Order: sequence, then C-alpha cells, then structure tokens
Amino acid sequence: MGRKAIALFCALALAASWAIQIALINTIGMDADAASLVLVGVMWTPTLLALGFLLFHKPARQGLAWKLGKLSYWPLGVLYACAITFACVWLFLDQGWATTDWFAFSSAGVDVSGGPWLLGKGAQAWPLFVANVLVTAGAFAAMNLVAAAGEEFAWRGFLQGHMVREFGIGKAIVLLGTFWSFWHLPMLLMGYNHPENPILGSFVLSPLELVGVSFFYAWLTIRSGSFWPAALAHGAGNSIQEGVISHLHLTVPALYSSLFQTGAAVAVGLVCWAALAMGRRRQPAPSRAAYA
Repeated sequence: MGRKAIALFCALALAASWAIQIALINTIGMDADAASLVLVGVMWTPTLLALGFLLFHKPARQGLAWKLGKLSYWPLGVLYACAITFACVWLFLDQGWATTDWFAFSSAGVDVSGGPWLLGKGAQAWPLFVANVLVTAGAFAAMNLVAAAGEEFAWRGFLQGHMVREFGIGKAIVLLGTFWSFWHLPMLLMGYNHPENPILGSFVLSPLELVGVSFFYAWLTIRSGSFWPAALAHGAGNSIQEGVISHLHLTVPALYSSLFQTGAAVAVGLVCWAALAMGRRRQPAPSRAAYA
C-alpha cells in the first residue's frame, strides 16, 4: 500500500473520528452516561475502515499482523502499565505530591483499602500484593480488549507495517504516534485527558506520550508478530493505569502527573526505538517487490 493510500486511510480515519466526537460534544456531551458507549464505537471506526481497504484494495492485504503471534509477549504490556502506574504512585507519595486512600505501604507489605482488586483487600505481604496487582491488571486489560482491539488492529496490525515499509521504522512510528494523538483531538481540546491544560495536552503532551507509547507498541508488535500484545497493553493503560493514577489525591497541579506519564512513555519509547533500529540493522533490507 503506497503513500497515497496511507494518506487516504488517515484522512478518512480522522474525518470519521472527528465527526463523531464533535457530534457527541455538541449533543449529549462528554460526561453523559451514553458517551462511553459512543467512544467505544469511535475506537472501532479505524478497524472498520481498515476492513474496507482490505476488501477493495489488494495491496493493503500485505503484511497484516493479525495472528496470535508469540504468546510470551502478551503479558509485557500489562507489566509496562503496572510499572508506570506504581512508579507514579511511589514517586508522588514519596515527594508529598499526592495522598491515597487505596494503599498504605510499609516494609512488610501493603494495606489495600480501595479499588477493585480481584484477590481482595486488607493487609497483604508484598508477594500477594504484586500478584493481586498483576491478576487484576490482566483481567481488566482483557476486558478492555473489546474497545482497544478496535484501534490496535488498525494502527498496529494494519497501518504500521505499511508505514514502516514506506518511511522506515523511526519516521513511521513518529508519524503514526502523532496521527494517533490527533485522531483524539476534539476530545483532547475539551479537556478529556488534560482538563487543566487542554491546549498543552492536545498539542504537546499527548503527541509526545503517544509517540513514546507507539514505539513500545511497535516493538511488541514486531517482536511478537501480532497486534494482540499491543491491544492488551492498550487495555491495561485504559484500565489499571488510568484507574489507579486518577484516584491519587494530588496536592500539586495535575500537570505533574501528565509530565510524569509523558516522560516515562518517552523514555521507554527511546529504548524501544533503539532496540528496533538495532534489529533492523542486523537484517537485510526487504525488497519492495515483496510487498507488491
């Protein structure tokens, strides 16, 4: 699939997403109970569009990463989300930037008093608490696949491979991450993710964070041969990461949390970029004829 077809796909994906988001904002609003169902539908629009390209544009069928792939990579996205989440919790509590009524940490373990933890609440030794976090995160990530797979089949399973072949790994993932961020633009401008700083969040923080995340998701997809680990990681980010961090009671501006999550995503993304670049140098360059 050439650059014109990629550009057409991106333009149509933006048009569909922005039209639905703008209609939602101007009718029932972002805070209405029905809005979450509409947003799940929005998340499936790029996959429906991808299926249309696969049906009517033969070159689009090359290089799909839709199979289950290497199952050993599936848990890594959940571990990533848990690591980012509890690094943020530890830092903010340690610095006095937040309090929480969910956890009381000590050298012996954690007293869990809030949250939907599947292995229960109460005083837990560290091994039980870690198991509780991982089991709960994995379960909620799997439940969120219903929505996350709608985006990730399109971004990682379909579009990423075509963009990498056209632009090279680094440029392709930067472009894809930036596009992914602007695909959310109407919601971002309404303060959906950055209510205190919607302009900074929309045009700086969100693009940087999603470019960083995209390099991690790209690494997962390429190494596993499947978009499913990225979809599970996306589900974990939408559940365990957002859920726990949103329940911190900040004593500092919300910008601190946004900067931490953006910085962590960029740092991990740079490591994954280096790993992907190193892997590509070790392999012979694929012939474009192989994708014709």
